Amino acid sequence: MADQQTSPFGVVDELNCYFDSPAEPNNVHLEAWIPGQLSEERLRAAVAVMLTETPRARVRRASGGWWRAGYGWELPAEADLDPLTVTVCRDQGELGVVRARFLAAAPALGHSPLFRLLLARGPEYDSLILNAHHAAFDGRSCLLLLRLIADQYSKNVPAPPRTVAGPPAPVSGRAPSRRTVRIASQHAHGRASGYGEFLLGWPEVPTVLQPGATINDLLIAALIQTIARWNAARNQRPGRVQITMPVDIRPPGGEAELGNLSRLCTVTVDPAGTADLTAAVSEQTAWAKTHPGPAVSPMLAAAARAPLPVAVKRGLVRLALRSLGSLACDTSLLSNLGAVVDPPWFEALSPSRMWFSTSAHMPRGLSVGAVTVHGRLQLCFRYRNALFDKPAAHDFATEYTVALSELAGDR
Repeated sequence: MADQQTSPFGVVDELNCYFDSPAEPNNVHLEAWIPGQLSEERLRAAVAVMLTETPRARVRRASGGWWRAGYGWELPAEADLDPLTVTVCRDQGELGVVRARFLAAAPALGHSPLFRLLLARGPEYDSLILNAHHAAFDGRSCLLLLRLIADQYSKNVPAPPRTVAGPPAPVSGRAPSRRTVRIASQHAHGRASGYGEFLLGWPEVPTVLQPGATINDLLIAALIQTIARWNAARNQRPGRVQITMPVDIRPPGGEAELGNLSRLCTVTVDPAGTADLTAAVSEQTAWAKTHPGPAVSPMLAAAARAPLPVAVKRGLVRLALRSLGSLACDTSLLSNLGAVVDPPWFEALSPSRMWFSTSAHMPRGLSVGAVTVHGRLQLCFRYRNALFDKPAAHDFATEYTVALSELAGDR
């Protein structure tokens, strides 16, 4: 794709535009806690150079009227704005408020670049928070963006021995049914808009007991177990739990590709009729990874390809989510970036913690993002405020720690 030329959106890109709304920003969140203080001047210069040298990072939606039948990407010769802002946080509580405010809207699609970067200075560490529009970037792209920025930050600077020091991690402590359950809501704000985030640090990588299963399988099984227990405690009828699992579709050697390059698979389990949750999940994920399938459901793909104005298609997709979502949407979503074997180094500093999450429109209302860095698993529970309030999100995450410990044989 050359500068100033346009290319049409793919089905996934276009749907991710339709999913975006003020109440449910469709963005990806990646956060790195740096054990030290970064130079604002060098960081800003690093971002500028990265944007100059990485054309795909400058992508934006081409302009056009509401009557067009589809959107297109264009690559401007230079970015429209400086995506970096800087603030100061006195503690983790203030960082949480700043994070929620920063992620309250996805970057505007018509202005390059389609990510924003916040440097939040704290007393013990700096936090770099990336907010990217999901139509343009997925979690692996966000990780690549941060690594490219770090590479520019470190260039032409004599690097002393690299060290990693850690700030304290947040703590929390029958026959199959045909009915897909929803997570029982618990909130104090009614139909509140927007998202909240709850960060959960794990002391190490959990042990997988079942042969052939992966950490990802264990995380999904724990989420299924947590939802079943959470709903049972709130007198919600049992049924099958369906978890959306993104699968990376980058070809071998394509790790450096930017974009939204994944397909969505579904893991379906009835906890009441399953003796070994992890094994049941593992069987399905192994099949999904080795059998190519559509990126999204055929119904959504047909909506994106319909020869209608984009404004009409967006309205139809939003209407379908509101009216049919309780029947068609999966219960929740878990996205795992896996072990980051080459974390970004900002000269001599590497993240001691990293966090990742993506949006989850209602009626799903909850996504769990996982990433492992320096041998420690980090989980981010991103929840719609219409589903949970802060105490409920804390309680759900605490219930998850119990399920994960049990399934991993840690207790």
